[in-house]
Amino acid sequence: MNRRSFLRLSSLALTGILTQSCNPAGSKAYDISIKSDMQLGHLIFESASFPEGNIFSTDYLVVGGGVAGLSAACQIHNRDFVLCELSEDLGGSSSSQSYAGEIFSQGAHYDLAYPDYYGQETLRFLEKLGVIFYDANAGLWDFVDSQYLIEAQVESQTLTETGFREQVLEQGKLKEDFLKLLFPYLSEMKMPTRLISEKLRLLNKISFTGFLHRSLVLTSSFKKGIDYQMKDDYGADADKVSALAGIHYYMCRPYYTEDVSLFSPPEGNYYFIKKMADTLPEENIRTSHLVRSISKTGKRFDVQVINIKNETVDVYRAQKVIYAGQKHALKYVFAPDGHLFSNNEYAPWLIINFVLNDKIKSDPFWQNEFLTEDLHFMGFTDNASQIRRKGGYRIFTAYYCFDSTQRILLASITDRAQAIVAETIKTISLYFDQDISNQVEKIFIRVMGHAMSIPKINYLFNDKNLHRSEPNMVYAGVDNSRLPLLFEALDSGIQAVGELDHV
Repeated sequence: MNRRSFLRLSSLALTGILTQSCNPAGSKAYDISIKSDMQLGHLIFESASFPEGNIFSTDYLVVGGGVAGLSAACQIHNRDFVLCELSEDLGGSSSSQSYAGEIFSQGAHYDLAYPDYYGQETLRFLEKLGVIFYDANAGLWDFVDSQYLIEAQVESQTLTETGFREQVLEQGKLKEDFLKLLFPYLSEMKMPTRLISEKLRLLNKISFTGFLHRSLVLTSSFKKGIDYQMKDDYGADADKVSALAGIHYYMCRPYYTEDVSLFSPPEGNYYFIKKMADTLPEENIRTSHLVRSISKTGKRFDVQVINIKNETVDVYRAQKVIYAGQKHALKYVFAPDGHLFSNNEYAPWLIINFVLNDKIKSDPFWQNEFLTEDLHFMGFTDNASQIRRKGGYRIFTAYYCFDSTQRILLASITDRAQAIVAETIKTISLYFDQDISNQVEKIFIRVMGHAMSIPKINYLFNDKNLHRSEPNMVYAGVDNSRLPLLFEALDSGIQAVGELDHV
């Protein structure tokens, strides 16, 4: 079968895999390890039979060990605090995995240099962590560890149904008109988004597609490229994403007038997680600790926390709570504020790391993007384009983004893992025009049922902290009316502590 025919069929094949009851018999068995926080939900029910554990007292309890939670913890590193994270490791959607001395991303995997008009608190925080420095000549905050910058010539390659091209958006007059329409917003699209001018916030009330249709006639192929880029960063296409979010994607940095560094360590954005975690007291960090409930008792909060490894339920008596966990669970954890986030919609992502012995004959590209009829498969990254700790292995990290209505299909991923892996290997093999199946040594799968909050119409500029029921309990994270981006998450943690300091 030729490449074009296969890619047209792959979307139908994947849909069938997601709905079948088990893996097909007779297929090749791969060595697969699966990590899914969706599987931890049963602990809530099982914990009813767990014995009571210890009682702890602390001034601050931080819920969630992702970017936002760690950012908040760093602001109170010299105060009395405890951070609880349900996973075995820190990171959230910026986690990583390792194998035979090689480390690789299992989530968000890059960021770009920051303009000097971005939020100063977050820029100074990153500078203090030793992550960035100011380049006065470029007017950008660039990255200290320059060995992790991706060179432009290996940055990306896009596979379409008609062949390869350098970029996702087609070159031509339509692209020129598209960028001309957006250029007036350059330098207005700041981060964090809370700094964006009030006069532009009407763009939050219409879809990106609606905004574009006012001035442009989009071809189906050009619109498909836009939809891909919206889904890649925001988890949904341009019909659902707000105009402000869409414009922000293209105009949040001077991409078309300056050389904007692309920063991607092998471990992805876990690099930032480790930078923050290394500044915190190790004894204050509690992984494999799932917050089951929060209740107000007098002036304090009583927080029930499942110690997953010990199978006990501890109680933390906290004066203040920073909730940086996923907000879809809040209706169970702290019912009085659950309604604040009831309109949030999350995109589920499936991430597959393929560890191969390094025998593939091809030039590496960092990001290999798929603009095909399979709207769920986004493509894969190739660590051969990055600085590697060891040279014996080549890691492909494949990304799938699903519709929020398909989340339930990922809950039983174990039953379908072999088939999904086999289908993905076929797709990547067609990309290289060579069979890679015999080179696969190990596979890691990460399921994120609520990977990113979708910035749909009216989502932004609606900080729920303004309506929280308890002054001493605040909300951090990009799912509090922010774009699902690293800089936003960092700022949300900083601002959460500021909210508590002003109570």
